[in-house]
Amino acid sequence: MTIRQIGEIILARRKDLRLRQEDVAEMSGVTVRTLHNIEEGKGNPSVKTLSRLCHILGLEISIAIKTID
Repeated sequence: MTIRQIGEIILARRKDLRLRQEDVAEMSGVTVRTLHNIEEGKGNPSVKTLSRLCHILGLEISIAIKTID
């Protein structure tokens, strides 16, 4: 999954919940600018930041690690 796709999911979920960027930013402890950049696929959020956002938005992080042959 790309950073852009992650941003699209976060944006869609925030809108589904009818939350403003300001509300989610405040609840998650990130700046509005950071949230905006993530939603636009321009940010590269840490796992900690993603975890906070997902918790607020009711999303789950799933990570798959594969070997390259």
